[in-house]
Amino acid sequence: MIYNGLYSYVPFFLALVAPIIARQPSAPEPITAPLRDLKWGQLNFLHTTDTHGWLAGHLQEASYSADWGDYVSFATRMREKAEAQGQDLLVIDTGDRVEGNGLYDSSEPKGVYISEILRQQHIDLLSAGNHELYKQNTSETELFTTIPNFRGSYLASNIDIIHPISKEIVPLAPRFKKFTTEKQGIRIIAFGFLFDFTKNYNNTIVHPVEDTIKEDWFQEAIGDKEVDLFLVVGHVPVHSKEYDAVFKEIRMIHWDTPIQFFGGHYHIRDFARYDSKAFGLASGRFMETIGFMSIDGIATSKQLVKPSTTPRFHRRYIDNNLYSFYHHTGLDKETFPTKVGRNVSRLIQQSRSTLQLDKVYGCAPRDLWMSRAKYPSEGSIYTWLEQQVLPSSLQDKSRAGTPALAIVNTGAIRFDIFKGPFTQDSTFIVSPFTSGFRYLKDIPYGKATLIVEILNKQPQILTDADNQSAITRELAPPEQSVYSYDIIIDDSLSLDTTNHLRDQAPLLRNGHPEPSIIPGYTTIDDEGQDGDDTIHSPISFYGIPNCIQALISPKESTAPETVDLVYIDFIESYVALAAKFAGLDIDFTRDSDVYMPSMTLTNLILDWVKENWSCKKV
Repeated sequence: MIYNGLYSYVPFFLALVAPIIARQPSAPEPITAPLRDLKWGQLNFLHTTDTHGWLAGHLQEASYSADWGDYVSFATRMREKAEAQGQDLLVIDTGDRVEGNGLYDSSEPKGVYISEILRQQHIDLLSAGNHELYKQNTSETELFTTIPNFRGSYLASNIDIIHPISKEIVPLAPRFKKFTTEKQGIRIIAFGFLFDFTKNYNNTIVHPVEDTIKEDWFQEAIGDKEVDLFLVVGHVPVHSKEYDAVFKEIRMIHWDTPIQFFGGHYHIRDFARYDSKAFGLASGRFMETIGFMSIDGIATSKQLVKPSTTPRFHRRYIDNNLYSFYHHTGLDKETFPTKVGRNVSRLIQQSRSTLQLDKVYGCAPRDLWMSRAKYPSEGSIYTWLEQQVLPSSLQDKSRAGTPALAIVNTGAIRFDIFKGPFTQDSTFIVSPFTSGFRYLKDIPYGKATLIVEILNKQPQILTDADNQSAITRELAPPEQSVYSYDIIIDDSLSLDTTNHLRDQAPLLRNGHPEPSIIPGYTTIDDEGQDGDDTIHSPISFYGIPNCIQALISPKESTAPETVDLVYIDFIESYVALAAKFAGLDIDFTRDSDVYMPSMTLTNLILDWVKENWSCKKV
């Protein structure tokens, strides 16, 4: 079908395909591990965020090998279990469903397969992420496809869009929703926010959260006296000024009504405590985590509890694999899968086959890590990028023989490379973005080299903590901006992790034998260190800079006097800011130009792999 120039892929075979065993055929079997049980309550939630197209699951990591079809079955079985106990269960998704995996990025146009796969899950509330708004086509796909697919569930409290047909500015989706749960009769008012995002395409408007909560409609909504729970979903870190503002605004009117927040964006497992009756959950990234949340002791019009009773909030971060799913539902491989879930797994398999995502372009001779190896080192993906890929592949023919200094932000790389086949899927998993390269010619080499140093270290362009955090969020991988792991920092990077170590710190073994514990998430959050459903051994992570640089020079023996300053176009505003502090008087709007037209970092990496990584050597 075509909606006003936008394609919607609706495969006719979804209901007709023969059932298959759930999980993608090439995915590894989950590994048995000690698990913590869930604590059910009156109201229960399943939560995903920042899935970024990983609906096939992780095909090289056993701990996260379940696919979206398995999740459809899991949500169905969990809802059946809740309702059998007289409880309610709601399914939540908080955005960034696009960009980051071949299932989304390798189709033309992008995303034509993913909408049909996503909508097979019954989602009660969902919101937009920043990746849904970077481009005109993604926001319009939300308007014409995703929102109709989840009509009545999609909320956009602070996002407007210029309607492609009427040209009027309208809300992307309803601002809020009031509803009552079926079993417990809990009266809920729900909102759906995006953090104060400013890099959206000009067909959308993101209103600052702090301004939105002062608007009449929001004040009227929170003024409702017949509410048992406020539910705030959004693509917002649970530890953020935006959610802190929403919490305080609600508390000005409802001093003791429970508030449940769901967030995302930082790609971490996190849990925030605002007060004894208000909490927030963030559930990781890339379909690694299914967040579980339960609330008990909610006073309702249907079933009143004593006024002195404090609601009890419980969270779990569930590893996305069938072993965890079977355990938490009490089912097995025969009783767990649903017909719809199996058919969705088949749809994913067939879509991957059509897109040729298993096509092999080369074989990586070793693992290359974003954060699990020191930078610089042989095991660092950034060292590989700056020492091998960029020097041999980044060269504009029109500038042949001219030395260049290339700057790439570390956030342009989104995932590790595992030893073995590098596939069509790997291409987009490692770097899914369509940003190209720009350059300035004849820049003094000494001043050019200062730019990366400024972006990584110097405080004079980081005027306050909020700006420093914003720059790190834009340039580095999202999880790096909060140093969300038990990071071992190289002092030369000058990174401060004092207040942000949330994930990957060691857990007590709780009597479980050492051999049964495998490496994985070991989260520390505001409630302690017992949130992960699977007991893992910790993984050491290392700090990385905001940007790296590579000298591309035909004269390797001496430093050039001047260079072409080449950079990813996405970071131009930051490069321009750093250039001023490096003493360069340049008008980037006037003086910059396209470098290697039509070339992206994604294609640059792929071309290098084809030329350099033979599968015979691995």
